[in-house]
Amino acid sequence: MAETDEQRLFTEACLHGLRARLCDDIDALDSYLPPHVAALARKVAGALEVPQPAHV
Repeated sequence: MAETDEQRLFTEACLHGLRARLCDDIDALDSYLPPHVAALARKVAGALEVPQPAHV
């Protein structure tokens, strides 16, 4: 049962992180998610950030 809970938590964090990245509203995660879910969602959103090309 614990594995299912961890998978659900990860899936929820992925969805929230994706939504936050798409809406450019990462800070809003803290206002409506429990701290442990918000932290995971921030990591997901950070991983989805598209790096900008270096200007040479």
